[in-house]
Amino acid sequence: MSAHDPHHDTAQFPRWRAPDTLRTVAFVLMGTAAGWYLMLQLASVLRPLLVAVLLAYVLMPYHSRLRKQVGTPASIALLAGGTAGALVGLAFITSASVLALRDDVPQLTQRADDLLTALERGVSAYAPWVSRNDTRPMRVQATEQIGLVVRLIFGVAATAMIEAGVVGLYLLFLLLEGTQLPARVRRAYPKERAEQILQVAGEVNAAVISYLKAKVKSSFFLAAPVGAVLWATGVNFSLLWAVLTFLCNFIPYIGTVVAYSLPVGFAFLWFGPSWEPFAAAALLLVWHGASASVIEPMILGNAVGISPLVILGSLAFWGLLWGVPGMFLAVPLTAVLTIVMEHFEQTRALAKLLKGG
Repeated sequence: MSAHDPHHDTAQFPRWRAPDTLRTVAFVLMGTAAGWYLMLQLASVLRPLLVAVLLAYVLMPYHSRLRKQVGTPASIALLAGGTAGALVGLAFITSASVLALRDDVPQLTQRADDLLTALERGVSAYAPWVSRNDTRPMRVQATEQIGLVVRLIFGVAATAMIEAGVVGLYLLFLLLEGTQLPARVRRAYPKERAEQILQVAGEVNAAVISYLKAKVKSSFFLAAPVGAVLWATGVNFSLLWAVLTFLCNFIPYIGTVVAYSLPVGFAFLWFGPSWEPFAAAALLLVWHGASASVIEPMILGNAVGISPLVILGSLAFWGLLWGVPGMFLAVPLTAVLTIVMEHFEQTRALAKLLKGG
């Protein structure tokens, strides 16, 4: 056998251990780490920008029609100014409700302690073998969790109020530049390449607009009756809980649990074991079930077309990266990524795997 046998080298060093492959893997890992770090550091800039882009998708068709009647400046002022004003107003009203809720935290924690004490006495009387020797640590932990949840809601509302103004500013420039983008793409690229880019952009536009319109409609049909039920049963801050329900409905699976648990838990803390919280809990459970099984599938249909497992993965990824705002953006961002990946031979198979059956 010769001193140097290339077949022997191939057997000793498989293809996946070749220097080029290892170098490619290293570059991919470095690029992923750098991208994660940059998105984390630029979250305060990228989050409102992406929200503005999503809103621009919805407003652009109206802008195209309205500017023919009143002109581009007036159309932008009406749409961007009106949207920004609505966002800031909604954030302000929500923040005011959260501030009032924060003032009631001492009263809520006292009621929670009273309810846990009464529950402890009942368990001790009827099932003494179940009761613990000392439940004070559990009561302290429960009351601390109430304050933690209220502070979390307040922090999200304050962040939303600040970012609403930034979203309005971004939206102003997006509407101003959006109508000129196709002409700029055609000037910048050869005809065939420009048409390919515009085709991908058109598919992204159609998918995002379809999803957002359907989701806004289904969220409104869910939140409006929730607010009415809470108001009719006398639960305080019914507007806050309705807004929370509307927003949480944009977060698949997890949002529904949060939107139901928070107002029902507050109702039990506020009223104690009376008819109001039980009525609210039952009515909200029925309406959430009807919305999830009938209304939302009827409105959404195949607006997204992404596997539920992929949606859960995207929620975990964007939630870990950007927190609650990232979870709101998870589904449309994943849908856009899937559409873009379908137009490249190297990623087309992966895009088909991401789609639902």
